[in-house]
Amino acid sequence: MHWEARFRQLSGRQEGVVGIDQLGELGCDGDHWARAKRSGRWIAMSRRVVRRAGLTSTPALRAHAAVLDAGGGAFLHGGSALAWFDLRGFDLARPQVARPRGTTSTPCELAAVHRVRDIDEVDLVVVRGVRTMTPLRAIWSEASRYSDEPSFDRGVVRIGRLLDLANRRDLVRWDELHRSIERLGRRGRAGTRVLRAAAERRRPGTSATESRNEDRFEEVLAEAGAAPMERQVVVGGDRPIGRSDHRDPDHPLVVEVNSLAFHSTPSDQDADEERYAALVAAGFTVVVVWEDALWSNTASVVAAVRAGRRHARRGHPAVVHTVGCPWPYDPDRIVVGADTRRYRG
Repeated sequence: MHWEARFRQLSGRQEGVVGIDQLGELGCDGDHWARAKRSGRWIAMSRRVVRRAGLTSTPALRAHAAVLDAGGGAFLHGGSALAWFDLRGFDLARPQVARPRGTTSTPCELAAVHRVRDIDEVDLVVVRGVRTMTPLRAIWSEASRYSDEPSFDRGVVRIGRLLDLANRRDLVRWDELHRSIERLGRRGRAGTRVLRAAAERRRPGTSATESRNEDRFEEVLAEAGAAPMERQVVVGGDRPIGRSDHRDPDHPLVVEVNSLAFHSTPSDQDADEERYAALVAAGFTVVVVWEDALWSNTASVVAAVRAGRRHARRGHPAVVHTVGCPWPYDPDRIVVGADTRRYRG
């Protein structure tokens, strides 16, 4: 494939932009980069990012470009992460990104760069092709702005409203909030006192929208007479891979409940399949329950769980989808419904 066709193919998944750090995966080099900029068909946004000519700058384009420009494992930070989740009051006019300490110090022209001393993988997610803090971790960053005594009371009100907004959008759950305080609060992180105060009125189980899909999944299992599963368990092999929505307590089986909002684009598919492949490599079977099936085709959910448990019991790690998967899939790589073909990775 011609180098420019490769540029265009990749940029089609990234709002029209390509980063210099991606040359290797494209099989290209610095000469191709220079030719792209000379051609007039690609416009330099910075030394490290180009975009296809004729494109209008949009928040999505700026988000992709900012993370690519920062490099070094960068991700959307704080208010920019919340803007990426479409939370009111935040925008991507000037993106904020973060890089873990110890990574590249290359100047970034397209975003304000923060350094974070530590970030757990469970606090990061890929949404619409962009690596970003989770909503809850981004709210922690916002809470740190109110750590000093004069702004503390105002911060509790402000962060409380932000938590409620995210909760109504099904982006933050109160049980997750309290677990994060236990995990992150021990590190002396800025904003802990604000989060603790806000969490006092937001106890696990008190939100009407909390864990709606997880509750529904558990209802489906109970109605089918199937054994229950544990919620929100961090899983992995030698290194943690991330937190699963549900984990079978008796077998190496995890369940992921996917919504079309955050799991339908090609970039979402790439990120999810990479995660599923890592879980399979660690010996887990993955059952992917699509939200539509959870509410309108429970037979598919039950069939997928049963198929997944068969694979797990036999020691044959697999990926099993319910109906409703929006991706074009290769039947040699995944199994759908109650199909029994092996995941080959």
